[in-house]
This record gives sequence, structure tokens and C-alpha cells, in this order.
Amino acid sequence: MTALSVKVLGCSGSYAGPGGACTGYLLRSATTTVWVDCGPGTFANLQAEVALADLDAVVVSHCHADHCAELPVVYNAARYYLGMDHLRVLATEDVRRVTEAFQTSGDTTDLFEWEIVGDGDTAQIGDIAVRFSATDHPVETLAMRFDCDGSSVAYTSDTGRGWSLTELGPEPDLVIGEGTLLEATDDPSIPHISCSLLAKQANDVGARRLVVTHVPPGSDPADHLAEAAAVFDGPVEVAATGAVYRTPPRPAAS
Repeated sequence: MTALSVKVLGCSGSYAGPGGACTGYLLRSATTTVWVDCGPGTFANLQAEVALADLDAVVVSHCHADHCAELPVVYNAARYYLGMDHLRVLATEDVRRVTEAFQTSGDTTDLFEWEIVGDGDTAQIGDIAVRFSATDHPVETLAMRFDCDGSSVAYTSDTGRGWSLTELGPEPDLVIGEGTLLEATDDPSIPHISCSLLAKQANDVGARRLVVTHVPPGSDPADHLAEAAAVFDGPVEVAATGAVYRTPPRPAAS
């Protein structure tokens, strides 16, 4: 079984505090490298890990700035400074529209190889299979599951209560899930979920490990950790920029 690893390029919810970065992850198998979400600050952190030209794809969940704002910057860097002529991008139509609004020509197809994806779609990136599920958020937003040789990572992106991890299938090895809210301050009108609800959903699908992310600046990560850990049956951590999470090895069959 090939383990998947996820390096956190940024994890702040909605905006980044001093020295931080918004949402972005570097997903790797033994042979494939994928940049998942590209919020402000993540491009700089990505370059410390991998050359842009060595990415197999960029996957973007939705068009909110804290998840996609680096794409116009990536276009400028790759097209005008790095000599690149192609970069595969899987995203919603809204992400493409927002990205191209920053270009004078209104077009990015001289670099970006756009693949517009939506609810229920699947894709193959190297040896990693991807499945998308539309969440409960004000704009089209895609949660996603990555599977590779028996290892799996489920990523919720942003969502309200009207969507559940069950949509991504059973028994993910690792869940990276938004826990923007705490139960005491949860509000159904806010299109995000609490750590306790995230943890319950992770239990319901039989997740083996949980990483809580999208914690906003000014909120104590220890509180988010405590709330999730009180509910989830397995190991829990709160995402930290620079941290690496790997899918745990499965026990040998008896």
C-alpha cells in the first residue's frame, strides 16, 4: 500500500493572521504531486517544497479568495518568469471565471489546462484517483476524496450543515475537515460547521485519523482540538502550517 502525505501550506480560515497563510495543501504519493487549494500565502510556501513545473495538477475547491487567490499570481509567475506553457487545473467554473478576471486578455488557456469539475465527477491525476462532492456553501464548493493504492484522504473544503462526510464514502484513512466553529458559538446561518459536528461525521464514516482545519485567527486552536477530541474515536490534531500528515498503515490481514 502506498501512503499518501499531506503537507500544510496554509490553514487559516477566511484570512491569515501574522506569519500565516490561508488554505492550501501539498498532496503526494510516491509518484504524484498535487496542490490542493491555493489561498493567499500558500504559493510562497509551496516553492519551498517543490518547483511549480513539477506539479502534476492544481485542484481548487471553490472561488472564495481564501482558497483560490494565488491562481492569478501563479499564472503570472509560470507564464512570464518560469517559462512554463502548461499547468493542469481542476476547478469549478467559478474559479476559472474569477481567475481570468485578473488577466487583461480575460484568458488563461495559454498556460492553464482547465478541467471544469462538479458534483459527482471523478478524475485521475497520476496514480491518485479523485472524487468530488458539492458541499453546503454559498458558492459551488467541492469536497474531495483522494485514493491511491488502498490509501485515502478526504477533504471537506468549506461546508455548512447540509452536507456530510458520508458523501465521500466510508473509511477514509485521513480526514482533513473544516472545524471553523465551536459548538457554543455555532449558528445555523453560518455556512461552516463546528468541530464537534465534524468529529461526529468522521466517526460515522469510520475515519482513522482527523485533522481539524480552517480555524480562524483569534480562535484558540486548543479549544478546537479539545472539542473534536471529545467526540472523535481516533487520533485528532489541529492543522498547523508546515505540518505533514500521512495516511496510517493498515494492519496486516490475519
